[in-house]
Amino acid sequence: MGTFQTFLASKSITPKAIAITSKRIESFDETSRKLMGKRWNKRHTKETADKKYAELEIGKPTQHGRGVTEKQIAAADKDTAVTRKVRAKILKAVNTILVKKGQPAADMKVLFEGVKARVGKKPEVAAKK
Repeated sequence: MGTFQTFLASKSITPKAIAITSKRIESFDETSRKLMGKRWNKRHTKETADKKYAELEIGKPTQHGRGVTEKQIAAADKDTAVTRKVRAKILKAVNTILVKKGQPAADMKVLFEGVKARVGKKPEVAAKK
């Protein structure tokens, strides 16, 4: 039994509760949707395509739009390597549940001790001339 699985069992948190909480936390709110629309317009308008977001005072949205799925939580439960973003979203959802229960928030080491993060593909480097 891994540390993540024992932590969830000791705090009586279900994977379904984590998935529902994550979906609620990570879904776009109105301001994030507006920022995404402004960013899209900036990229697709010829006059603003070459300018930077900072010049146009367009920030990044706070939400990512997608929560973690129960399949990703099950993979983390089996101590399978999951990406850093998935880990961060799981941690955010677990901490929200814990704070709602009146318990102290956890940190990443408590949840995923001894399990390495999954590494993605390395970007291809253009051939040097």
